[in-house]
Amino acid sequence: MKHKTMAVLLVVCSFLLTACFESPEKGAKEWFDAMLNLDGNKILERTCVEYRPQIQEWGLWNSAFAMLPQLFGLDLKSQGDVSGLKFDEISNSSSETTAYVRVHGEVRVAVLAFAQSVPVDETWLMVKEEDVWRWCGVP
Repeated sequence: MKHKTMAVLLVVCSFLLTACFESPEKGAKEWFDAMLNLDGNKILERTCVEYRPQIQEWGLWNSAFAMLPQLFGLDLKSQGDVSGLKFDEISNSSSETTAYVRVHGEVRVAVLAFAQSVPVDETWLMVKEEDVWRWCGVP
């Protein structure tokens, strides 16, 4: 009986922790970080089903251009940093399956020793699919 109660308690706690940490803001931040750092698996995981074909096409072209420096023996890896951005939920549907997230601040991108800060102020549509908040375009 003790083990059964403990198992149920662990399952409930696990569910609550997942629900608490999964938010539209977290989904938006993870999607943007994956885009900046060209993490294809994470990009696909955090993109809604509707936009996956467009994102995959973008990824194909971006990967082709990223390979050009390698043809000349150069290893130009870029690094993106989203720590200067704020992700604020500005509205959520009554069904809690769609939300709008404002992304604002500065994003930093570095290639070798060159770095640049770029201001960002956009609103993104986030949708909840299979209990995961995913980027689904700019309204």
